This record gives sequence, structure tokens and C-alpha cells, in this order.
Amino acid sequence: MSLIGQPDESLVVDAWLKSMHDVLSVTSQNQIPELNEYQCGTYKMHSLDEAKAIAENIIHSGIGICHNQDIALTDAQLATMGH
Repeated sequence: MSLIGQPDESLVVDAWLKSMHDVLSVTSQNQIPELNEYQCGTYKMHSLDEAKAIAENIIHSGIGICHNQDIALTDAQLATMGH
């Protein structure tokens, strides 16, 4: 996930975890709003079972915070990539 601006990181992490728990509480794809041919062009590609597996993995793994400056490549690294 990428965010624009300077949101409070702990609030974003908390909201993301809550949304993953929300995914786990869905019992049927019929409960998902807009999951139909008129409102979602890729509605046939969605899988509730896969979404639940992803949510469980995220909850189990935890959510970390990564700052751009911590992952910036050096000029030497960029040079090895042909940039």
C-alpha cells in the first residue's frame, strides 16, 4: 500500500488490520457490495477463499512500515541496473 500525504502510520496499520478481520467475517460473496457485472468489470476474478487466505496471512505476518528513504537505492545500485 502506498499513501499520499502524512497520515498517522499507526492509524493506517490499525485500519488495515481491521479491514483484514472484516474480510474474514464475510461468509458469502453475496455479501460483497458491487460484486456484479455492472459495477465491477473483473467480478468473476474475485475469490472469497483466496481473499480470506491473504487476510489471514497478513494478520499472521503483521504489517510493517517502510519509509522511502530506508529503501532508496544508491547511485551504484542504480548503475548496475542500467539506469
